[in-house]
Order: sequence, then C-alpha cells, then structure tokens
Amino acid sequence: MLALSLVAATPVLAQPAPKQPAPKQPAPKQPAPAAAPAPADDMAAFDHDLDALFAAAGLTSDQAAARAGGASPAVRRRAAEIEAAIAQAEAAELTRVPQVSAKLSYTRLSPVDSKLMFAGMNIEFPSLTNAYLAEAQLVVPLSDYLLRYPKLIEAARLGVEAARLGKRSSEVTAGQDARLTYYEWVRAQLQVLISKRQLLQVQRTLDQVRALAEVQRLSRADLLRVESQEAEAEQVVDRLANLAQLREEQLRLLIGAAATEPLVVGEDIRADVAGAGAAALDELTATATRQRLELKAIDIGLQAKDSQRAAEQANRWPRLSAFAVADHAKPNQRVFPQQDEFNLTWSVGAQLTWTLNDALLSRTTDRRIRAEADGLRADRENLERGTRIEVLAAQQAVVIAQHALATSQKGLTAAEEGYRVRKELLNADRATAVELVDAETELTRSRIRALDARVDLRVARAQLAHALGNDTK
Repeated sequence: MLALSLVAATPVLAQPAPKQPAPKQPAPKQPAPAAAPAPADDMAAFDHDLDALFAAAGLTSDQAAARAGGASPAVRRRAAEIEAAIAQAEAAELTRVPQVSAKLSYTRLSPVDSKLMFAGMNIEFPSLTNAYLAEAQLVVPLSDYLLRYPKLIEAARLGVEAARLGKRSSEVTAGQDARLTYYEWVRAQLQVLISKRQLLQVQRTLDQVRALAEVQRLSRADLLRVESQEAEAEQVVDRLANLAQLREEQLRLLIGAAATEPLVVGEDIRADVAGAGAAALDELTATATRQRLELKAIDIGLQAKDSQRAAEQANRWPRLSAFAVADHAKPNQRVFPQQDEFNLTWSVGAQLTWTLNDALLSRTTDRRIRAEADGLRADRENLERGTRIEVLAAQQAVVIAQHALATSQKGLTAAEEGYRVRKELLNADRATAVELVDAETELTRSRIRALDARVDLRVARAQLAHALGNDTK
C-alpha cells in the first residue's frame, strides 16, 4: 500500500488572509496570488482507468490455473513417472507367463577308445566327436501363481495409481501457484495505476504551492519539500513498474505464455465474492483429509507396501514348479548305443525347491518394506498436522480479509464524503485547492485499500480451497 504524504491542512498553509467578522469591512490588502483554478475532478478518469485495466476478454485466475498444469516441469516429470509405473505393472503381469526357454548347441568332442570286452569278445562302438542339441524347456511355478504373483501385480497396479495421483497433485499445486501469482500480478497492476495517479496529484499540488510561493504565501522550504515529494513519487512509480514487470514474467513462466502474448487482466476484482461459511476446524480438517491428493497417495503407497510384504513372504516357503523338457539331439544321450543321428526325447515332472539364502534375504527385505511403510505412516501423520494448521490459517485469513474489506468500505465511504464536502467548500471559497487535492488523495488511497482488500479476500479464499482440497475436483 502506498503512503505518500501530501501537503494538507498543516502549518504550511496556515498563512491565508484572515477572515473578517463582517462582510462590509474590506479585507487587508495583500498581493493577489496567481489565479489557481480548482483541480479537475479526475475520479471519473480514475474509474475509467480501472475499467480499462479489467478487460472482458482478458486472463482470469481460473484460466491461469488451468494453463499452469500443461506448462509445469513438475507435471511433466510426474507424467514420466506414470509411464515408468505402467511399464513396471506390465512387467509384473508378464510374470504370470510360464517360463519358456530354448537352446541350440554344438559341441566338439575328443575321440575316445570305444572298444568294449564282453564275454571274450571285443565289441567296438562308433566314437562320435560332433554333438548337436536342440532343447525346449517349459517351467510353470505353481506356488508363485498362488502366493507371489497376485501380490506383485497388485503392488504394481497401486504404484500406477499412486503415480497418477502424484501427477494430478502436481497439476493442482501448479494451478494454485499460478492463481496466487495471478492475483499478485493484478495487485501490482493496481499499485502502478495508483502510484501514477498519486504522482499526478503531487504534481498538481506542486503547481498550487509554486503559485503560492511566487506571491510569498509559502516559504521556499515548503516548496522544496513538495518537490521532494514529487521525486519520491516518481521513484515509487519506477519501483512498482519494475515489480509489475517481475510479476508478469513470473506469471508467463507458470502458464507457459510466450513473450509475444499480451496479458491483460480479465477478472474484475471489484466484483463481490461470497465469503466462506463458518465451520468447525475439526469438520474442515476431516474434509481436507478426505479430499487432499497427497493423503490419498500415501494411503495407496501403504497398500502397495502391504502387497509387497505379502509377496516377499512367499520366498520363505518351498517353491513348487512343474516342468517339461524336449531334446532333439545328435547323438541323444538317452539312446544307447549312441548313434550318429537325431533322436527326440522328452521328460515331464514336478519339483519342490527351497533355498536357504532366499529365506534369509526375505526376512531382511520384509524388515525394509515394513520400515518404509512406517515412514509413510509418519509422513501421513505429519501431513495431517500440517493440513490442520494450513486449514486454520486459511480460515483465519478469510475472516481477516472479510473484516478488512468491510473496514475499507467504511473508509471509502468516509473519504468519498470528505471529498464531496471539500469540493463544495472550494466552490464556496471556504477551502483551498490544496485541501481538495489532499481529500482527493485520501479518496484514492481509500479506493486502493478497498481494491487491495478484495484481492486479499480472493487470495484467502483460494488458499482455503486448496487447503481443503476443493481444487482437486
């Protein structure tokens, strides 16, 4: 809020011609000051500037929030995490496919003595030095279909759901940041408009003071003081113009607006908005707990950890598998005597295996997953506490903004009445032009306070809606 001290009814203007008790008695002759016309009523011009600031086809806070999701790098990262989770879920689904393997091999064997003495006779077998093998094998892990794979698939599916919630949460956060930045940008635009208006009023007051100084109605020190106020007002205009440029650049980055895209304010903050209804803190906190996406993501993460633990515990028990093997070999080891030709043989069976190392590692893995789940529960409790404080702070901010708006409206009404009275007094030659400008300045300040209060109320409502999770719908 700008606070520029203007010359008002102070000792600076305490030297006007003394008023005479009777109109018939002439006033003491004094040097006639230069004729200074009453300052024009620029309140209509001020309202016109406000109307021009709020364009009907301009950007609104809802539009800025909607565009922020597509321009946020955090949202794009969450989208990549969804793709990774989907790939992991597909890999989990593929574990249900039986293990099928095939092998082709060639082996060069060294020659061996193939003579055999049997019943006083020498029997000679052919010595084969080339071995060819084509083998196909099928393994079906029966126990894993019942104990491991369903839990692994469920955990992967929950991972995809958690990733999607994370992306949506990032979109909501990006939209909230863009919405608040939008309102700060609007505030900066208003401050620039008001600072220029105040600079104009200081310059008008300076013209009046110079006219009085020329006829020695004011000292040079008073003139220098107002000139200093003019320089200060110019500095304020420059500073606020730079701030408005910064806010606009921040908004452009958040919504992905190109430098060539014109940004104009499309949300008239002078319009009334409904205040938040009164509700108990516990009720609001319960609503936030149901709707906040961060809490939902943690709950899904806990479910995924439970599924992972159940799948890991299956490694502690023996694993039952069925298998089938087909060999097309030359020579085939099951054919006796060996022949230099291809023969097909097959085998089927079931096996029960148990590995001590897998059982030991399963216990440590279970401890790790359980610790990760405990960490998620602690994060959830911490988030619940933070949500409660956030809801309370946002609720209080709405109440304070509503009170500030009501107070600013009363101040605006008083300033409008003061300006009207000063204008009538000036027309009746009972007030100076400087006093009217001072009243006009106070009216301008009251108007910006009222507008600023309306911005604060919209910001507070947006923060409360975000704290409750209403912006996730």
